[in-house]
Amino acid sequence: MKKVLIIDDNEIFAKTLIDSLPKEEYVATHAWNGAEGLDELKKDKPDIIILDLMMPKMGGLQFLEAFKKENPGRKIPILISSELSSTKDISEAVSAGIDIGVRGYIIKSTQNMDMIIRTMDSTLKESTV
Repeated sequence: MKKVLIIDDNEIFAKTLIDSLPKEEYVATHAWNGAEGLDELKKDKPDIIILDLMMPKMGGLQFLEAFKKENPGRKIPILISSELSSTKDISEAVSAGIDIGVRGYIIKSTQNMDMIIRTMDSTLKESTV
């Protein structure tokens, strides 16, 4: 069973993704912001993280910086998920976390749940090779 940590303040997105995940393959945990996501990482080690950029309290970029400080050398496959679609936003987010496991960027408004799950599956396969 693969564990996914969804760090996102968009309740509809998080619930839809959780409900869409194949129950025989995935178990999901949800955190409302980066600070809660860091707390979840202290409790359990997910196989993959879906990370929103724009959240109250602690956004995705701040989460990546805090993750690096609190977990030197630790890597977890991370997919950034956001409505932000500019090349600058994507490049900044991926660059900020490439050394800790950021593997890609999902633009929420252009990808359906099946595409997101396929991206998660392929990311997990790549990270185990």
